[in-house]
Order: sequence, then structure tokens, then C-alpha cells
Amino acid sequence: MTTDLKRAPAIDHKTSHQLDRHTVYQQAVQSPEADAELVQYFYRLNRNKTAYHFREDFCGTAITLANWIQQGPEFSGEGFDIDSDTIKWGQRHNFDPLGENGKRGLLHRADARAPSTKSPDVRCAFNFSYWIFTQRKQMLEYFQSAYQDLAKDGVFVLDFHGGAESLAEEEAITDCGEFLSIWHQTGFSPVTHTADLALHFRFPDGSAMENAFRYHWRIWSIPEITDLLSEAGFASTNTYWYDGEGEYELTRVGQNDPTWIACLAALK
Repeated sequence: MTTDLKRAPAIDHKTSHQLDRHTVYQQAVQSPEADAELVQYFYRLNRNKTAYHFREDFCGTAITLANWIQQGPEFSGEGFDIDSDTIKWGQRHNFDPLGENGKRGLLHRADARAPSTKSPDVRCAFNFSYWIFTQRKQMLEYFQSAYQDLAKDGVFVLDFHGGAESLAEEEAITDCGEFLSIWHQTGFSPVTHTADLALHFRFPDGSAMENAFRYHWRIWSIPEITDLLSEAGFASTNTYWYDGEGEYELTRVGQNDPTWIACLAALK
């Protein structure tokens, strides 16, 4: 599958004091149109039909959901996030401008383990957001709730990253055009596989948003997660390896690169 990484709309050139951190995050981190296409691709690949109702977990501003519902009037979805300010921002900036069409996307200020209003055909947790569950029991509870919530032929899509560099305590800098995005990982524990992360944004005029977003998560492995998905009830899980050039390919082995990206599609 070829994925054209179409990012959120570019921001105007402003200093950090004139910008909202959610606007900058969407431009730096998210590829909402491509992600909506990717979720649909994995569903069609595994179920040989089209998904219509979508659930975005840890949705933040829910910009991926906003792109999903724009596929057509028969497409709907729900987003879940525990941060009420972020949910409100997403409603105001990503859904209200769509008018009546925006009402097909329902946002919930709720834990990702909460049930949907309508069972989704396909559900996702992207940007490694589900790694905030650092304990095995927590992750199993999350996967069990996802399994029970999905429609009969549902597919649960998770993104993944790994490799030796994923454990490093260093800054990873990305040039986003109008600014630099810096992921800074610190405090990695080889005993718990947990780490602290901060996302900074720095601008050409010298201004910056330091610690714009902060996280604490566990760096999980693919076999740990696939075992938990199986224990939660999923019939099977397929692993798709990203080749760095827009293609995801089914694999049972992967490649031992210093850093890599993959997606898991768990089938109910």
C-alpha cells in the first residue's frame, strides 16, 4: 500500500507566542488524510469490504476522524480522549467548520476503555498513544474493551515503532518547514521499559514552545502486544512493515533496523 503523507494544513509563519500548540502539533505529528486512508486500507485488505463507522482512540483534536467522515455522507465515527480542553479545541476547529457534516463525528471526553455509542467497523490508536498503559493488566483491559466494542467483523489498527534507537535518550529533530519539531526522550529504564518524553517546537525567529506536550509511556515489543491481543480474544493479528517509501507490507519477520515503523491489524 502506498501512503502519501498528507499532513494537516500548514501554519502561517508566526512566532511561538502567536500560535496555538494544537495547531502546531497537527502540522508536526499528524497526517490525517493519509491515516484515514491507511485505516480503511487495512480494513479492506483484511475484510474485503468498506468500513463506515470508525473510532479514533486517544484522538486529541480528532483531526483523523474529521478526515474520515469527509469520505461521504455514509461515513461516521467517534473520538475518545480524556483531555476536555483538547476535545473542545478539536470540535471547534476540526468539526464545527464542516457544518452539518461535522455532526457525523461524535467526540467523547472519556477513557479509551469506555464503550462506543455504535460498534465501530474499524478502530485505531495511533502515534503510539496506547503506550501510556505501562502495566500488562491495563493494556489487557484496554484490548478486551476494544474487542468487545468492535462490530462483528471489526478490525483494530495500532501503529508501532522500535529498533535500538527507540530506546535512546536523545533528541530527534524533524524539519516541518515553518518550524522544527523535537522529540526528546529521557529517563528510559531497562527494567520497566518506561521513559519520559517531551515534544518541543522551535521557530526561525528564535522563539520556542518548550515542553509543549509531555508523556510517560512504556516501549512495548510486537510479541508482547500480539500476545495480549490474542489473550483479549482477537482471532489473529497481522503485522505490516513500513518500508520508508510509502509501502506497508505483510511480514512475519520484519527487519532489524536501528529504527522502524509498523502497523498491527487485529481481527475480531
